[in-house]
Amino acid sequence: MPTIVTMPKWGLTMTSGTITNWSREEGDSVTEGVPLLTVETEKAVDDVEAPASGMLRKIVAAVGSEVPVMGAVAVITAPGEDLSDEDVQALVGTTSGATATAGGASPRVAREGRQAARDVTGRVNASPAARKRAGELGIDLATVEATGPGGRITSEDVERAADAVAASAAAPRTEVVELADGTKIATLVAGPPEATESIVFLHGLGGSQATWGGVLGAFADTYHIVAVDLPGHGSSDKPSPEATDYSISGLAAKIGELLEKLEVSPAVLIGHSLGGATALQLALDRPKLVRALALVDSAALGSEINGELLDRVESAPSRDEARRLLELFFENRRFVLERGIDDMYAARNAPGADDAVKAIAASAFTRYGQNLVLVGRLSELEIPVLIIWGEHDRVIPATHAVAAVTALPAAWLEIMEGVGHVPQVEAAPAFSAIVNRWLASIPRP
Repeated sequence: MPTIVTMPKWGLTMTSGTITNWSREEGDSVTEGVPLLTVETEKAVDDVEAPASGMLRKIVAAVGSEVPVMGAVAVITAPGEDLSDEDVQALVGTTSGATATAGGASPRVAREGRQAARDVTGRVNASPAARKRAGELGIDLATVEATGPGGRITSEDVERAADAVAASAAAPRTEVVELADGTKIATLVAGPPEATESIVFLHGLGGSQATWGGVLGAFADTYHIVAVDLPGHGSSDKPSPEATDYSISGLAAKIGELLEKLEVSPAVLIGHSLGGATALQLALDRPKLVRALALVDSAALGSEINGELLDRVESAPSRDEARRLLELFFENRRFVLERGIDDMYAARNAPGADDAVKAIAASAFTRYGQNLVLVGRLSELEIPVLIIWGEHDRVIPATHAVAAVTALPAAWLEIMEGVGHVPQVEAAPAFSAIVNRWLASIPRP
């Protein structure tokens, strides 16, 4: 049975990917689980593994092609299987699924939906089973498309409408929250409506909620998730340093207010670098808002900080400076993407952004080290703590993770091999797996 290789979906907001390399040519044998092609998205680049063993019968999308999520990129045939060019074309044209049988049954054709018919009293035409199911699911029959004979709504139509409502409620959406001082904070919110637990993601200095784009999908099916643009970053307001408190304590206070306004506390906080220090400060200042804490290559756990970070921040924004900063962040240079450089340069040039980032850096760091070290207060925490660090972090040394666990022996420590300062980007699947295992170990409220 032939297998269609499709464009994967990495993260909640990914809509397409660009193919940058094929590691095999048409006619080559391939092995399930072995990298087959390389895909670049807006924020990351990664290999796509072969979903089956066999022969690479057809490359549908060449290097440089931008392919929508779930779009076909290649066809793999099983050993000894013969597939004509016509079969390949038909296979690719009739399905976007992972596998299909050439020459087999035709793809199922869904009935065309239409507005349900009504009788002379205006009552919607629906089967008894559909009416019962609509009542159970809280679905208004007037909003359901009918596929049954004569414009009649079936129970399957009701189920389909309920699925669409649930999908719409869980879909990622932007919410902007105005704080008491007038600062507007942009967030990306997603997750099932019935979720009872919330995870809030806080990015690092100069970043944005997009830092988490490759991992949010690993949590959005189970949890209510909120990815935040910190003040001075992303799409959030960037008031002048004279008009706002850009210290870590000031940022923590704003995030605490945000959690209250979103009604997501107590929440699991996952903070990276500056975001880790902000999350830790909030957990210490207002422990009732934080149910658990994950610190990712976090600031405030030791005094050392690479002076090159300050060099990059204090320099005038440019594409070259953006490139140098990304090279500092990543161990694997293939994550230093041209579009990532462009995005970082554009972000620093947004009105007020450069002043805000410089003010935050000046408050948190000096050439002598970090101004805020909270490792001595870790024993005050009475919540589950996860510490994740990139083995080759050149911004904040991994020794800070070890010191933190020494001060908080009950913490869960993970040193991720072969990655740098941003493991959630450089090793997104492994990062997500670690966090999900940790979340599963936390007692439910």
